[in-house]
Amino acid sequence: MVVAARYRWSGATAMPKDQKTVLIVEKQANCPQHLVKQVRPAGMTRIVAVTGEGGFRKASEFHPDLILLELDLTDMDGLALVQLLKERPIVEKIPIVAMSIFSDMKFTALHGGCDDFLKKPVKMIDLIAHVRHFVHMSGSVQSRQPELREFSYPNPHQTNLPKSLVALDYANPEKN
Repeated sequence: MVVAARYRWSGATAMPKDQKTVLIVEKQANCPQHLVKQVRPAGMTRIVAVTGEGGFRKASEFHPDLILLELDLTDMDGLALVQLLKERPIVEKIPIVAMSIFSDMKFTALHGGCDDFLKKPVKMIDLIAHVRHFVHMSGSVQSRQPELREFSYPNPHQTNLPKSLVALDYANPEKN
């Protein structure tokens, strides 16, 4: 019973209950290690996959809190992996941050189901900011839908501005 209280069970694998996880899906053998070192200061457990199929299996098994995904994988297109993940109810809500050396892939990635985009080479400060953006310190995953708030500019005629400022014609300063 003590084990069940300290670990969350994902299939046959136990992960610490309070530990956040990030899945890094990257095709190059040396690049995941670079990203692993960059994610370490965020205090997250890192899981690495070097193929799209491996990324799909590990996402289904470990249920990470965030997925960092290289779009140009060796065995499948990264956006195809995104579609496969979005079709599985158990992992469909996991935020996915796409990565590519091509900055023009950002539009395609965001419209293909990714939550954000990082241009490679990824700077450590940008990576940590994205990780913290999608994973709260309290333990819950960031909501995928941004909250929209109503905003309006103040009406200068309803403020406590002096009448001399309210009467100014900013479009035609020569009239003032």
